[in-house]
Amino acid sequence: MRKFSFFMVVIILLAACLPNITFAEEDIYPGFRVIGRHLYDNRGEKVILYGPNIMTIWGEISGEKTFAEIAKTGANAIRIVWLTTGSARNLDLAIYNCRKNNMIPMVELHDATGEWHKLPQLVDYWTSPEIVEVIKKHQEYLLINIGNEVGAEVSESDFKEGYETAVKRMREAGIHVPLIIDACNWGQNIDILQATGPYLIEADPDKNLMFSVHMWWPYMWGNDEQRVINEIRESVEMGLPLIVGEFGNAWEETEQGAIPYKTIMEQCYLNEIGYMPWSWGPGNNPQTFLDMTTDGTYESLHGWGLEVCVTHEYSIKNIAVRPASMLEPSNVPPPDLSLPPGSLSRNKPVFVSSTEPGLGNIPEHAVDGDVTTRWSSDYYDPQYLYVDLEDVYEIGKIYIEWEDAYAAQYKIQVSNDAENWTDIHVEYNGKGGIEEIEVEATGRYVRLYCMQRATQWGNSLYTFEVYPPEGAIIEPPDFTLGDINEDGIINTIDYSLVTRHVLEVSTLSENQLLAADLNGDGVVDTVDCSLFSRYLLEIITTFPKEK
Repeated sequence: MRKFSFFMVVIILLAACLPNITFAEEDIYPGFRVIGRHLYDNRGEKVILYGPNIMTIWGEISGEKTFAEIAKTGANAIRIVWLTTGSARNLDLAIYNCRKNNMIPMVELHDATGEWHKLPQLVDYWTSPEIVEVIKKHQEYLLINIGNEVGAEVSESDFKEGYETAVKRMREAGIHVPLIIDACNWGQNIDILQATGPYLIEADPDKNLMFSVHMWWPYMWGNDEQRVINEIRESVEMGLPLIVGEFGNAWEETEQGAIPYKTIMEQCYLNEIGYMPWSWGPGNNPQTFLDMTTDGTYESLHGWGLEVCVTHEYSIKNIAVRPASMLEPSNVPPPDLSLPPGSLSRNKPVFVSSTEPGLGNIPEHAVDGDVTTRWSSDYYDPQYLYVDLEDVYEIGKIYIEWEDAYAAQYKIQVSNDAENWTDIHVEYNGKGGIEEIEVEATGRYVRLYCMQRATQWGNSLYTFEVYPPEGAIIEPPDFTLGDINEDGIINTIDYSLVTRHVLEVSTLSENQLLAADLNGDGVVDTVDCSLFSRYLLEIITTFPKEK
């Protein structure tokens, strides 16, 4: 017989009355919130952000290995570089892996760097339904940096109008996490943040904004230690919720190109302001001296990177504190990375025109069924990849998932001898991302022939799948009613997962939703919560859907 404390019984009985709950205004804050000039988690613990920038979108897209290395520094946050071409699934994965390593993910979009007119395009991405779904899934611990260094010279009135519109659009879309606004002039203009910050906070329906200055302030442009001290003091005195979202040790490798980064670190610590150095690396070009690591591992930290992360008095390792809420395991499920079954090309022999050296992005990654690995070519046109299906098949669909370096113009071709090719699809306006192409063809070899690159880089893709005309064989999902976390036991942990979903604190995966729909009406709501509590109290022994 199940045994419960009196306290647990009371909680379950109260929760069974969920339909009668009304939410206070405070419930717009699902996770972190800004009060005064500080950031707090949903338990009221103050959090000062210390952790590096990492160019995730151009490197290890999942962050699985890299984030684990960053976590060794003791960082409590990561600023994740992203682009509007990044898929919702990959964004979900990067955020999930950051949280798995007990660090706060701050995601920024890099597309509009220095280009003010592109701000609405960033908001289009954030407010797209599939991205909003990802944000809500992780909203307990997620921060959104609307755009990296948007705009060069921007007037105060334009800055106010542009960001007021952006913030309100995002709030109307259901995004209630803290939003971070970068300064213009490539992030360096702290004056505009001080001038417009109070107005924008009042304009935000949630009053949940922070502001980020990028202290690329070398001596050669008239900057010095005293300016750092003065500007931080002014921001503190006016109560501005400020972070230093980027800085390095130098702008160029000259005496005057140096940046007073040690003063930045010291003043941030003394004034309870977060800092996020640029960048973990590798990948900076041509300013390779900014790479804090040589290969992305903790052990390869060197020079100023070792100093800012580990050895300095005010290094990340010495001052970062992870809030208790981030040290507990997350109830948020991992993203579904599976591809439809039935692929004819999975793990079959693959051949390419070239492979970008030194990154491990080998051809086999395109057909391994793992959407976190990729193949990338050299930086010239044309390029190709073809797979040997090892027999002649009828072909009905091609599935391609591009990395950010995609082909603007390409062909899909088939052959029976790998020498004479027939076009079955020609694309002159490729958009990248995920492309599902319906075709009618027969052949043993299937080739992706990339005629023209869309970027300065090569061609790169996560997966290249070939399916028969009947398409993928979709197997029915396997689940047990009530066993939400799939541990073989139906208990209060499962009940908690369902109630958190109903309260929109977290989101259940597709399979979990099936297991939580206890009355079989296709909706997971307070009725299911009530059924769950009655089951745990042994008032009922089966769920209606089982009958």
